[in-house]
Amino acid sequence: MTFSVAGRCSATGAFGVIVTSSSPSVGARCPWVKTGVGAILTQNVTDPRLASVGFSVLEGGFDAESTIRSMKEASPFPEYRQLAVVDSKGSSAAFTGNKALGVHGEFCAQNVASIGNLLSDPAIPEAMGRAFLQTEGQPLTDRLILALEKGFQMGGELDQERSIGLLVFTDEPFAYVDLRVDYSEQPLEDLKRLWEIYRPQANDYKVRAVTPEMAPSYGVKGDE
Repeated sequence: MTFSVAGRCSATGAFGVIVTSSSPSVGARCPWVKTGVGAILTQNVTDPRLASVGFSVLEGGFDAESTIRSMKEASPFPEYRQLAVVDSKGSSAAFTGNKALGVHGEFCAQNVASIGNLLSDPAIPEAMGRAFLQTEGQPLTDRLILALEKGFQMGGELDQERSIGLLVFTDEPFAYVDLRVDYSEQPLEDLKRLWEIYRPQANDYKVRAVTPEMAPSYGVKGDE
């Protein structure tokens, strides 16, 4: 009951993933990123443990295809899983088990992988992936949101989407963006509002972690 996009910025090497589902709190289970290593999506009948397997393989220098194979082999029930990987060189790969829910699909290209199940239209993953590629040069977070929005515009999943997770890592080992809508009547609009609020502050939180002596004020009481 999920559709998603994993992407890499070719200019900066940053990675990001965005995922939506009719289930609550999808951001806690499906999107995974590691700085300089790659992006992984685990969904359908989700086993979040497979992400750890995938990162171990990627950190060993193997590519996205090898990582997908290892994740499948590590699962006693691969037929229930839907997986996608983008590696540090931008290669991508995806897998959909034969017990994936409803109408499903996948799309892979350089720097992007998109997957979905219980879809209203099997063309959604490819359309999202191509939307991501067409926005080359824009900020990665915006590209991911626009790509997922394409899926919504095409009808999304058969059930009502309720939650979204958005995760972007740049050059530090912590998230640059980690936003979630855990249960909402309009999760995409709520996420877009959250990003508009957080966007002007995102880099400030990175500065506060790395170079606190240069950090801007929080602008709160007592912080004069």
